[in-house]
Amino acid sequence: MAVSPTTFTTVVNEKSTAKYTATLKDEDGNIIPAANIVSLTLTLCEVPDGTIINSRNDQDVLNTNNVTVDSSGILIYTLQELDTIIVNAALATEIHRATFKMTFNTTGKATWDVEFTIRNLVKVT
Repeated sequence: MAVSPTTFTTVVNEKSTAKYTATLKDEDGNIIPAANIVSLTLTLCEVPDGTIINSRNDQDVLNTNNVTVDSSGILIYTLQELDTIIVNAALATEIHRATFKMTFNTTGKATWDVEFTIRNLVKVT
């Protein structure tokens, strides 16, 4: 795998912000700095139905749309209030899956998922 994601273990409250961080590395363990990334996209959906959240469907996120990558290969995705909305109000928690797709060094490719548990706060609308 060309990415070493940080496991996201914190439960995020509905309509709250949070940060996901990962170190981008190639298959040999070398850091992938932002300058070497050709493209980076994000799709955010609710599991299991696949409902797209906050219009993040194959969205360009290379140093835009709340995602940054620096010269040390550190990726930070700052989840926004609309990224943590509840899709199914009948559930106490639901899973939101962020799928990242990256092309780097012209031909290198990586895809990875990060799942966030979102807590339904009954009084939040």
